[in-house]
Amino acid sequence: MAAQLTLEAAGTVTLAYRRFAMDGKKRTVRDRWFDRAEAAYRRMFEDKGHEELVTLTERETMAQSIAKDLARFLLEEQVAQDPAAEPDDASSTCCPKCGEAGMPAVEEGKKLPERTVTTLVGDIDMRRQRWGCAKCRIVFFSAGRPTGSGDGGL
Repeated sequence: MAAQLTLEAAGTVTLAYRRFAMDGKKRTVRDRWFDRAEAAYRRMFEDKGHEELVTLTERETMAQSIAKDLARFLLEEQVAQDPAAEPDDASSTCCPKCGEAGMPAVEEGKKLPERTVTTLVGDIDMRRQRWGCAKCRIVFFSAGRPTGSGDGGL
């Protein structure tokens, strides 16, 4: 497992792990999570943590940064496993302009396009099927499953 440690302008330390959710590795999400948690623990309590983290502010900044990185990992993994990434039913992917069912823009068996989305915990990479509407001549991403009232939806 490779980690990249960067020091940003404001003194924030970022422990960056990228491309584990969609990298095709055979290890389980749980195994990768434990590896990450172990690396976070080592970064905070072992390695040079005692020398680098002197003030409470430095310790808090490091803890927040590590927590965000772990949250980003969980979110990226969850999104990668979402069945909405490649819906089976084209009728659930309607054109945002005319409401007609979309047609898959990426052929079956081909790699889905990757895009970066900014979230509360930072940027995550995700893959989603693109859909096309011949009538409107647009390509769009599905909005996903519709929400309903009474279950935390709208």
